[in-house]
Parts: sequence; structure tokens; C-alpha cells
Amino acid sequence: MTSPSSNFPAKLFAFLTSFALATTTLALLLLLTFLGTLEQAEYGLVASQARYFESLFVDRIDIGACWRALALNAYFDIGDIVLPIYVLPGGYTLMAVLFVNLLLGGIVRIRKSPKTIGVIISHFAILFMIAAGAVSYHFASEGSLELVEGRTGDEFRSFHERVIEIEKITTGKDEPRRALVIADGQYRDLRAGDKRVFTHESLPFDLVLTNWKQHAQPKRAADDRSDAVDGYYIQEISTLDESGAALPDEQLASACIAIARDKKSGEEQKGILWEFAAAPWTVSVGGEKFLITLDHRTYKLPFAIRLDKTEQEKHPGTERARRFTSWVTKIADGREEKRVVTMNEPVRSAGYAVFQQTFDDGTRSGSGVKRSGFQIVENPSDHWPLISCIIVAEGLLLHFLMMLARFIKVEPWKFSLGLILAFNAAFALAMWKLL
Repeated sequence: MTSPSSNFPAKLFAFLTSFALATTTLALLLLLTFLGTLEQAEYGLVASQARYFESLFVDRIDIGACWRALALNAYFDIGDIVLPIYVLPGGYTLMAVLFVNLLLGGIVRIRKSPKTIGVIISHFAILFMIAAGAVSYHFASEGSLELVEGRTGDEFRSFHERVIEIEKITTGKDEPRRALVIADGQYRDLRAGDKRVFTHESLPFDLVLTNWKQHAQPKRAADDRSDAVDGYYIQEISTLDESGAALPDEQLASACIAIARDKKSGEEQKGILWEFAAAPWTVSVGGEKFLITLDHRTYKLPFAIRLDKTEQEKHPGTERARRFTSWVTKIADGREEKRVVTMNEPVRSAGYAVFQQTFDDGTRSGSGVKRSGFQIVENPSDHWPLISCIIVAEGLLLHFLMMLARFIKVEPWKFSLGLILAFNAAFALAMWKLL
């Protein structure tokens, strides 16, 4: 007689490969998409995406926001009802479960035969697409580059990553700029009262960080505050605007208290680092001066972009923007190449994608000069979804053609592969003619 414990691995494998698990996971993903889309109307795309699709578990569901998004408040207003629960799995968890289910059920457990080869190929392609999403989430870098007409840029600022830069002020004109960088992953977990010391052999002081706040601004302090620095303290602020919608991360500023401690004398200088500060914090130690700033991380492009011309197209009879278009010149290794960037039609080069993000005809800035804002994305898995879609199509086409071959009683492999090769050749010829 087999004990229940010896059957546990088999039962676990059967559960992970079951159609019931796959159906439940897909139903929950559909529910997340529905709720996230509704809440986006009040909280914005970034906040809804982080809550429903990038999380392990959904921390809360705003029933009131969903009710209003469906316009049901016109019939009955339920007010603000929020369910603070951690029961509903987030998109990250559900995609991980779906990956395991497809891998074990669609690749390992499935019967291997010529009849199922197309299905196996399609399952593998879907796994490849899920992996592309994971790689993009963990390793992609994205930021913004803003240019006025006639200007050239080769750096973009990250949307979410912050860094602290320590730069020594030099007198030599030809000396290259050098800065020590502390990534935000090394200090953003600091809580109230926590301290962390950073040191480097080239610095005459140690840098102590404390009182880190992700969304904050300096405020004038009362005389009795113990956390005040030069008459100011760090106040945490709301991440929502006046209408209750979540503010984009790039519009929020982080802040912390920094202490420069002289390695020799132990003398301390204290200041506040804030993203929106008008000037860096200056530290003087041993006759040398250092600039310390808290800012978004800057990435260098392998090419430069010059904005030649930018235009905005509006819907007829309205002031609503229909299309932003920028004519740019890509400069790499002394060579210039004319390119066009427009909405939903990015320019891709050297592993980077350049999207049209914003446009200003000079009215918003008050300068009268046209400018374009570009979103720069470096994504190692940029083309993986396209590749996986092609593989899915090929797998399903092979599967249905082999079923058709058996129905009309011809050789399945010769019939199916011959038609697939002919189809791919025709498709490649059409694409070659179009491009």
C-alpha cells in the first residue's frame, strides 16, 4: 500500500499541470485586466500597472473608483469603498504560475508525437513570450530625452532610478568630469532612524545617509524639531494629485539627510539632499570641495540624436493632438542618418528604441521654441514578443496543416512543410518589397 506522503509529488505535479489551474489563472488575469483598466481612470496608468500587473499580490481594490469608471454612480453613488486585502494574486505571481503550468503541462507532460508537434511548438513560443516580459521587467532601462530644435543629445534620464553623485571640484579645464555614484538600491530601504555609511578611498570623508523618504520635500522646521537641518526638515508628501490620481514617478522627488564625516578629525557637516534642489550640496574638507547631488540616473546612448524639426497634427476643428512627429538625425561614428519618430512608430537602433513622448510648441515652456520629448527604452527582450508570435503562428499552422493532410489522406510532413515553406517564402518576398 502506498502512503499518502509518497503520492504528494505526483499530486503536486498533477495540480501544476492541470487545466483547472490554467483556467483559473487565465480567469484571474482577465479580472486583473478589468480592474486595472477601470482604476486607471482615477489613479493613472503607472499606479494601476504597478498595483495590478507588477505586484505579487494586489494590496487593495478601489471599488468606488471602478464603480465610477463604469458610470454607475449616475444611478447610485456608493462613495469611496476600498478593500484593503492581499488575497488577489498580482500579475507577476499569475504569470509565474502560468509559466510553470505551460512548462510542465504543455512541454513535459504532453504526449510527444507527430500529431502534437505543432502544439508543443506553440506552447514553447508562449513560454518564450512570458520570459520576455520577465526580462523586460527586471533588466530594461527606460527614461526621457528632451531636445529643442537644432540641439543634439546623447544621454537620457531614467524615470525611476535615483543615484547620489559625489563630484570633486577641480580647477583644471582639461580634466574630465569624474563622479562617484551610489545607486538607490543601496539606501532606499532606510527607515526612520536608520543610518548607512558609505566610504571610498578617494574621499577624505565618509558619507552617512539617514531619514530617507521616497516622496518628500524640505519644509521649514519649528525650533524644537530634532531632525531639522539648517532650519528645515524632510516632510513626506502625497503621491496623488488634487483629483486623487497617482502622480507619475518622475514628478515626485526623494529626499534624505546626508552627513559628511571627516575621516581624520571626525568633524561632521550635515545637509539635505533633495531631487528638486536648485543647486548641489557643497562639502568642504581639507581645502577640497565636493558637490553632492541626488538625481535621476543618467544613461549614455551609443549614438547622438539631433532634433531637426518637430510638428504637431491636431484633430480637425479641435485643439486635441492627433500626432506628434519629429524629424531627427542619428549621429554615430561620424556618420549621419535621417530618421522620423512619430507616435506608435519608434526608431530602433543598437538595442535602443526611441519613442515620441511629448511635444511643446513653445507655449507651455514660454520660450517660443519648439521641443520634443523622447522616451528611450533599452530592452534586451525588445524583439522577443515578435519572435514568439511568429513561432506561435508557425506551430499552429503546422498543427492544422497536418490535421488537414490526414483528412485528405496525403503525406502529412511533406504536405505541411511544403505549404509552410511556400507561405514563408511569399511572406519574406512581400516584406522585402514593402521595405
